[in-house]
Amino acid sequence: MRTILPSALVLALCCCVEGQAPSNNLTAQDTVRVFVQGDSSRLPDFVESCKREFSERGLQLKLARPDEGYDYNIVVAQESSVSGAAAAVIALDGKGLFVTSVVRSGRMSGKGAFNASAKELAKKLATMRNH
Repeated sequence: MRTILPSALVLALCCCVEGQAPSNNLTAQDTVRVFVQGDSSRLPDFVESCKREFSERGLQLKLARPDEGYDYNIVVAQESSVSGAAAAVIALDGKGLFVTSVVRSGRMSGKGAFNASAKELAKKLATMRNH
């Protein structure tokens, strides 16, 4: 039996993360402005994971409202079933063009699927921004 979350649930989080020092060899943090939206009640867990994972790669995550300028529009979805939890993340640039995506499945929980997705998303975006 599958657990389906209401697809009409759309959450947008607006806050800022400032003053975190990079933990890798970058000399200064690169600020990444993002608007995050999705159909999961675990969206706050995903955002917290992103804050941590982006910071570990020398990126300062700053959340933006949809009416503000941002580097990426990050769209997330999560589903849980008897076989485990899955999460999908799509990153679009400020013009709405596709940048990258991440899909993680087979996790024990939605939070675990989002943690794995945040880690991979941070890795991909950090690599792209450093090239």
